[in-house]
Amino acid sequence: MKALRLLADVAGSREPVALAELSRRLKLPKPTAYRLARALEGFGFIQKDPLTRRYVVGSGLEEVALNALKHGAGHRARRLLMNELAERLGARVNLVILKSGNLSFVEWVESTAPLRVDIRGDLPMPIHCSASGKLLLAFGSPALRDGVMRSAPFRAHTKHTITTAKELERELARICRRGHSEDNQELLPGVNCLAVPIHNRAGDVVAGLAIMAPSASLPLEEMRRRLPEIRACAERISADLRAPAAAAGNGAEPPARQVARRTVGSRATGR
Repeated sequence: MKALRLLADVAGSREPVALAELSRRLKLPKPTAYRLARALEGFGFIQKDPLTRRYVVGSGLEEVALNALKHGAGHRARRLLMNELAERLGARVNLVILKSGNLSFVEWVESTAPLRVDIRGDLPMPIHCSASGKLLLAFGSPALRDGVMRSAPFRAHTKHTITTAKELERELARICRRGHSEDNQELLPGVNCLAVPIHNRAGDVVAGLAIMAPSASLPLEEMRRRLPEIRACAERISADLRAPAAAAGNGAEPPARQVARRTVGSRATGR
């Protein structure tokens, strides 16, 4: 349990954390904190910066978290919500996270429209010119943002791609103000994307829910008009992520799972 508490503390810290801070916050003797940190580091759950000697989440924990999100209890309900949104909008719907500084698809639902975007789930997606990437960067940690900015100038994928750090900083400020991100043919010519945040129990942005479609079939202006529907879907998914803490004491069913139960029941009875 002590190791889990230490792991949870590192995972919940927005900035790298020193061993002395862990020892103080968890009320553990420093040798005990060091021993636990070494063990977690050995499993890849946390890692230590060789220069600052501070700890951050490791790739091992990121992999566990990604698999938990993909195959956890809320997967079926989330899939139904994403399917419904894809059908209503005629767009591909993606659920995306940042893993080791790179974008990773948790899952996606293909569009049912005749004209659609076909992208493999394992295709590398750049952060600086994708709606989900810019969204997670805008609401991410200063360390994440600084790391991306240092890699400027960025590769131009289309004539609309943001290529300078200064221009990207302005774009991230706009995203924070309006609460969503847009890709106006920045990654793929003729393809628009709009992303909204998914929040965890602490209110942090942990994923992006994005819709993607050819501009000929779903112009960006129409995507903006459908923002309330996209936000509503994202909020139901966020509520499901927050549900264990809220419902543990009263047996309440998470909102997204209520939707799934009602949808399955309606189909079974023909209503």
